[in-house]
Amino acid sequence: TELPVDAYDLDEIVVTASRRADDSFALPYSVNVQDTRELIEVRQVRTIPDAMRELAGVMVQKTGHGQGSPFIRGFTGLRTLFLIDGIRLNNSTFREGPNQYWNTVDALSVQRLELVKGPSSVLYGSDAVGGTVAAVTRRFSDLEGDSLRGRVVLRASEAEDSIVARPEVGFSSGRWSMFAGASVKNFGDLEAGGDTGTQPRTGYDERDADMKITYDIAPERQLTAALQHVDQDDAWRVHKTVYAKSWRGTTTGSEQRRSLDQTRTLGYLQYRANGLESLADADMTLSLSWHEQHETRHRIRADGRADVQGVDVGTLGVWGQLDIPVPYGSWTTGIEVYRDNVDSIRSDYNADGSLRGTRIQGPVADDATYTTADVFLQNQTMFGDHGLLVTGV
Repeated sequence: TELPVDAYDLDEIVVTASRRADDSFALPYSVNVQDTRELIEVRQVRTIPDAMRELAGVMVQKTGHGQGSPFIRGFTGLRTLFLIDGIRLNNSTFREGPNQYWNTVDALSVQRLELVKGPSSVLYGSDAVGGTVAAVTRRFSDLEGDSLRGRVVLRASEAEDSIVARPEVGFSSGRWSMFAGASVKNFGDLEAGGDTGTQPRTGYDERDADMKITYDIAPERQLTAALQHVDQDDAWRVHKTVYAKSWRGTTTGSEQRRSLDQTRTLGYLQYRANGLESLADADMTLSLSWHEQHETRHRIRADGRADVQGVDVGTLGVWGQLDIPVPYGSWTTGIEVYRDNVDSIRSDYNADGSLRGTRIQGPVADDATYTTADVFLQNQTMFGDHGLLVTGV
């Protein structure tokens, strides 16, 4: 049987492994790449963690239908790193165990996912131990059209009683291009097989929006501004509650409610310049971002006592890097600084709904700041046609 011409794609270009565009087949890293067609048209994934479930070396743990955390080579939580257009999703409040934060990235807004398994600490820091996942969000050129193009994505599922809709529009005029999309997601209660039947309180609602504007300052000089927002409401951790269903001897929880509301907003400005003659024909990227992540947990105990706790984190991020070509290889160097501003709350209520008290802080330190900074330098040197030595600090 004659194979299609794209049966083997050995020239796939990735950025995450070395922070520069390289042929994935030539790099000494284990890399997986998934694009929009595979994620949406073929696999119809619901969330970012679901997109990783079938990858070798990755196991996805799902505390609830609206929460998921991948284990990459045995590590999860703060030991794995997620990047959105090069900007860190991780912050100082991430838990060491499984958490729900990767679910706050709209899978329908992502054009491409790159997974690098194993440590990438030299380039990305000490939380890139198990692996690093980079999401490249959609832009106008991804619509494959002329000056004005659009599309609508619809997804429905009977087992989860869900409907998802996402309209997108892109516009280009001269040096300007714009892309915008919005996702509306309504998930009902899961319908399990066998005697389990309907699993109550497993549904949740989500609203997403994203926009990206690009301006071509000059040939090989580009300025990009982007804004994205995600809002998840009433995503339950059912296993802690009386609504859980036992299977194979497992026990159910005793709480009447344990649910999470999550919102995340990211805005950034990025400048890219290729072939800077004043810097030895280097490629340069500069990024300035503001990232807000909010979570609120609602709990009602078995005796009716209740509490509400939450964490708000606002992160200012600045980073820049240079990719400098040299004979037989290249240098990649850069600096990153992220500063978290953290607020934490908790209020407790009696069974009759009256306020019992407000604590000084919630699950993490209140009115706190946390700063991370790093400088990195990496060299790639070719030896003949098949040898590559990578060194870094």
